[in-house]
Amino acid sequence: MELSVGEIARIQGLENGAQVTEPRVLQIASNLQPLTGTAGGQLRYRCMVSDGADITVGILPARLTPLVEQEQIRRFSVLKVLKFSVSKKAKQNENNTIVSFVVMADAELLYTADKIVAGPSAVLQQQQQQQQQQQQATSSMPAPQQRPSFGASPFMSRVEDSKPAAGAYGGASGGAAPILHPIKDLNPYHNRWTIRARVTQKTPIKSWKKPTSQGRLFSVNLLDESGEIRATAFTQQVDRLHPLLDVGRVYYISNAQVKMARQQFSNVNNQYELTFEDSTVVEPCTDATDVPQEELNFVPLGSLMKFEKGNVVDVLCVLQSVGDTAEITSKSTDRTMVKRDMMLVDRSGFQVRATLWGEEAKAFDVPAGSVVAFKGMRVGDFGGRTLSLPSSGAMTANPDVPEAHALRGWYDSAGSTTAFQSFDGGAGGGMGMGGGGMGMGEGRQDAIKTMAQVRDENLGGSEDKTDFFTVKGTIAFIRSSTLAYPGCASADCSKKMTENSDGQWWCEKCQRAYAAPDYRYLFSINVSDHTGQCWLQCFNESGEAILGCPANEAVRLQATDEAAFAQRIADATFREFKFRCRARSERFNDNVRIRTSIVGIAPIDYVAEAARLSALIEAMQ
Repeated sequence: MELSVGEIARIQGLENGAQVTEPRVLQIASNLQPLTGTAGGQLRYRCMVSDGADITVGILPARLTPLVEQEQIRRFSVLKVLKFSVSKKAKQNENNTIVSFVVMADAELLYTADKIVAGPSAVLQQQQQQQQQQQQATSSMPAPQQRPSFGASPFMSRVEDSKPAAGAYGGASGGAAPILHPIKDLNPYHNRWTIRARVTQKTPIKSWKKPTSQGRLFSVNLLDESGEIRATAFTQQVDRLHPLLDVGRVYYISNAQVKMARQQFSNVNNQYELTFEDSTVVEPCTDATDVPQEELNFVPLGSLMKFEKGNVVDVLCVLQSVGDTAEITSKSTDRTMVKRDMMLVDRSGFQVRATLWGEEAKAFDVPAGSVVAFKGMRVGDFGGRTLSLPSSGAMTANPDVPEAHALRGWYDSAGSTTAFQSFDGGAGGGMGMGGGGMGMGEGRQDAIKTMAQVRDENLGGSEDKTDFFTVKGTIAFIRSSTLAYPGCASADCSKKMTENSDGQWWCEKCQRAYAAPDYRYLFSINVSDHTGQCWLQCFNESGEAILGCPANEAVRLQATDEAAFAQRIADATFREFKFRCRARSERFNDNVRIRTSIVGIAPIDYVAEAARLSALIEAMQ
């Protein structure tokens, strides 16, 4: 029975949810995949379906699931669809393409073919394509040999030399090159093609496990003159193909399955992807001078503030340091994950913390001091700017490109002794209300926000979130009327104490009395920069850094020497610091206000600050 040629093109014009009850004949053009989250808990399968001229996504009725699991219905099976509905969805791409799905309510198996069946219009189109390719190839290729007739429709049946065989073209055995198919023209409806492509990325072998199955996989990115495509090898093909495919080399590849791409796992611009199968042939190409090399758009680390969180960038950098692997538990999924942190630097004068995850983190063995090219690093904004390598990213150690050689020479001659600026503003532990908890010593230089940015970004304005940021400003006013509180004299307690009638000081937490309290700073300051001002709360460590003496000394001066106390306040006013701040909303009597506390403080290193500002100006040009 012939396929219902033109049916898929027709349903493109139907409304979403339209019902079709006239029988149609369609063929399954891809492997079947279980459809998760189906209504009523009935397992259904999805696939690509063909009408002989076009393809679209099809969802099989639940009553055919047993036949799929028994492999009676599989790729190339022809179905008589008795009733189906049309479902339309906007595909998330730059064109916002509308994709139509055939949701089958009832269907029956007619037969299973050994290849894609073609309709009349597709036959004509295929013949025209073959004639054009043969004409283009005659000037540079030997005259084709007589080819056998295939009998059935020539649609999807390339000439015999386009179906690769081991050693038949450019491989170890030599031979004539095949008629090539550009990557940009690959689609699930054509199963007779050969591409010549360069491997630009290769992932490590990964293991996966589901309730019903488990296995291994790896992926490669393939590039030719027309574009890129991602290809994945699963369990049976991993051992065969992983040693064969090397980054940078060019191969002839054919007989792989083309299917819709899962964009969340890919970093290439292609709506389709390849799956390597038992019949897939991969042969090295010995003449690959005209196959392009991968081009990466490297951005300086100092320009990362230009990119929003979630953007993907390519960077070429030096590994300043590499940490050990560590296990963390995700709060959202309660899963244990392996990570490895490293510090990256480049000629922009900035350093940034980068993170590898999972198998990449475990397998990473590149030593510190190496030059590494990262493709597809994802930008984060944790305390400034950070980078992480998603599963779709790639890295190459010591790449043989001019930019890497230049960076190597710079780091060996000057970079290894450079004092780098840092975006890393990670919020560590120990940030209790009782003190600073997180210092800002030399080498900790966070991305700095202006007072206007703090205000415009409403930092601390969310009741369910605490924000951390760094500002640089001048102390304009110190509120000294309430400078300190009488804290517990115990070394491990800082609770406020009360004075008893007998002159003793009582700590409710420790349940004991002391002869005298240990005063601890707790006061507010007004800090200004060129864009505005804000009030910051100081605790003991930041108070000592600002006033230059312990709280006990300041309280004594306030009580006994008013002039000396006023002078100490005056000396602290109009000094400039970098403040690491924590902002969060607090509710009092149904009123919400933002409380901003200092959790770290450091004087200004004007040499380093000048270098930071110079780098920012250079990055913005």
